[in-house]
Amino acid sequence: MYRTSLLALLIAVAAGPAAATGEVYCEAPGASGAVFSYGFGSVPGIALVNATIRVEGQRWSLIEADGAIPMSLAQASLENRRTLIDFADPNMERIVASVRLLSAVEGDDTVTVGTLHIPGTGVFPLLCD
Repeated sequence: MYRTSLLALLIAVAAGPAAATGEVYCEAPGASGAVFSYGFGSVPGIALVNATIRVEGQRWSLIEADGAIPMSLAQASLENRRTLIDFADPNMERIVASVRLLSAVEGDDTVTVGTLHIPGTGVFPLLCD
């Protein structure tokens, strides 16, 4: 019985969601306090495993989180150091946020900047780590 329970636990853990292999954290300079972050998996292109947006006292999340407004991934693209991500409401009826990032690389130095647009709320510049 003990072995069966242990085997079932191991299978459940192995079948769980993929762990993020990296994270990008961006925030708006100045007083707006806008923040965007996402974790990604290790596949070619872009594979978001989580994402969070905070603006003006509201928080949106790709994964279920206390107090967060749920959102779904509508589309994402990573090409030529450009990252384009659109999030929709859970029913995929309207875009709730759009993120556009551009990265420049020179040797070991990388700089990523962009914009966060939340329809009906505003557009915010982003500086990313």
